[in-house]
Amino acid sequence: MNRNQKKKKFLKNRKNIIIIITIILVIFTAIKISSRNDTTKKDIVYNKNRSFTKKQKIKGIIFKDIKCSYDGKDSIITYTMINDTKKEIALKNYDIYVKNKDNEILTKIAVNVAQKIKPKEELSMANQVVGVDLSNAHYLELKVKTK
Repeated sequence: MNRNQKKKKFLKNRKNIIIIITIILVIFTAIKISSRNDTTKKDIVYNKNRSFTKKQKIKGIIFKDIKCSYDGKDSIITYTMINDTKKEIALKNYDIYVKNKDNEILTKIAVNVAQKIKPKEELSMANQVVGVDLSNAHYLELKVKTK
């Protein structure tokens, strides 16, 4: 073999090795991604009790679009707050009591905010409750404090 033939053979082998390594890396990455998705995929359970998710109005603030989800570890309560008055509301803080069907408190969430809500303004809020399953809670009671 002359020098040119050796060079061509070397380059051909090199291309084959690069292709094989690339294929192995793609397969390895695909397996890692799919196994990661399997371990992080959790069944999310939503609270569908109408008594829990119903719209509420307290001190001129409407709490609506109330949703509660549980991922097997933590619960998240999301909702929209709307100032339903013609004046700005200075929201100091508020407490959320989550209760079971016997009206017993499962948990209390103390939300400390110092925020002014303009008339008709909407705020989206979320509160995480660590280590508690609220997917079967029946009542959401709000106690709002304004200035």
